Amino acid sequence: MIEENGSDFSIRALGKRAGYSAPTVYHYFGDKDGLIDALLEERVSRLADELERVAPTGDAPSDLRAMLLAYIHFSADNPNVTRLMSTLSRKGESREPAAMQRVKDQIGGAIDRFGAHGRLGVFDRDSAGQILWALAHGLVSFRLSQPDFSLDDRLVERALDALFLGMAEMENPS
Repeated sequence: MIEENGSDFSIRALGKRAGYSAPTVYHYFGDKDGLIDALLEERVSRLADELERVAPTGDAPSDLRAMLLAYIHFSADNPNVTRLMSTLSRKGESREPAAMQRVKDQIGGAIDRFGAHGRLGVFDRDSAGQILWALAHGLVSFRLSQPDFSLDDRLVERALDALFLGMAEMENPS
């Protein structure tokens, strides 16, 4: 999948390369979508496991920053997984794996702690979460579409700091 840049691969070629017949691959995964879904679940589960091991430190902005940085690093380090998660299957269904809910729950908990410290300003938790996801996805998307763009931690941290400050300071959302 990595060599073919996503879902443009052949089950027959994959099976041959892995030492299995195409029918064997179909037996275990059903079809190409099933194989992709299994891969996405396995990869995103690793990220969820990593986030679940992060213990809150009591510093809500640092905790939220650490969670978002982990997500951004994962997405930048796994560009095909990230691209595939944002596509629809051939049946028109979302490819978002079940493990992504665990990721969202962990980051949501960090957003809740951030809000409990009065850092969300006039935003409710859901709006703040959508804004933070938009920033994270925007940075990752920019990196994926512009391979020469350097997505270093300093840039991400400055973007998060600007957003955190703006959220806390904003008096009238418009």
